[in-house]
Amino acid sequence: MSASTESAPNPQPPNYPKLTVIVTVLLAIGFGLAYGVLALDKSNKEIYDSKIQTLRDGDLQWIYLGLVLLGRTIALLNFAPAGYKNGLKGNIRSNPFFFETQDQDEKGKRTMVLYQEDGTNGMYNRSNRSVQHLIENSGAFFAMIGPVGFVFPKQTCALVGFFCAGRVMHQRGYSQRYGKHAMGFVLSAFSIATMEGLALIAFLKAQELL
Repeated sequence: MSASTESAPNPQPPNYPKLTVIVTVLLAIGFGLAYGVLALDKSNKEIYDSKIQTLRDGDLQWIYLGLVLLGRTIALLNFAPAGYKNGLKGNIRSNPFFFETQDQDEKGKRTMVLYQEDGTNGMYNRSNRSVQHLIENSGAFFAMIGPVGFVFPKQTCALVGFFCAGRVMHQRGYSQRYGKHAMGFVLSAFSIATMEGLALIAFLKAQELL
């Protein structure tokens, strides 16, 4: 274990009410971004309105609300375990699991087994951890591309582009060390939140609430 993993562990159980507020605030930001993006696009209002009417006629708007709920649940579930890593510093936080050997020393203690973090092996481990992050966080985003893209195709294409750029930045930064992935995480997270915002707008418009 290198010096970068020196920590003062202070694990905390998940605070689900607080996490609910956090993921709701992120959705509110995404909703605002989505609303702003749509406000800038005046060229296809009639087409958007006709597609919203299609959702209304088929009572399909509830699919969009379901996707928003799925997305926020995935976000909450990914935030929840972070409390158990409270106080850990550096690359050790990239470990999704903490293993231990079966053999014990003379004091009855087992050795903790972590990702190798130094050199190219460490870069390889964190790069693959970034791929795991992608899978863990993005299920609802992938599911929304089709339904949201039907109503708002240009905005969806742009968000997919931002999301992809964010994930590349995330992996490149993570390979160097824990913390350098932050900008990529923020870009991809707000791409997801904005996509959910578009889905929520589609629901509200089809319900004639917006």
